[in-house]
Amino acid sequence: MNVARSTVGISLMMSPETEATVEYVRAQMPSAIIDFRDVFYKIEREGYLEFQMSEIAEYLGRELDTNLFLVSMSSYYGRIVVSDDKVEIFSAIVPPRFQD
Repeated sequence: MNVARSTVGISLMMSPETEATVEYVRAQMPSAIIDFRDVFYKIEREGYLEFQMSEIAEYLGRELDTNLFLVSMSSYYGRIVVSDDKVEIFSAIVPPRFQD
């Protein structure tokens, strides 16, 4: 029997950007599970993860763009949508903003 999962996740290698992202997730997504694994963080949540670059930049203390954010990303699971100012990971095959 094939059971669909609604959990999405991301693994981020240690970096100042990752530390700021973890602080952001703790503040903005308290239902997320954050697991430190020696050299990277694994972040999981049911349904949806959203990483707003401008908000993470506030924790970082300097500007952050999606390209630099993606350098720290080692893997993810879910459907990813990357734009200039955010990275989103959905469990839905078609994210709500693309549905009619």
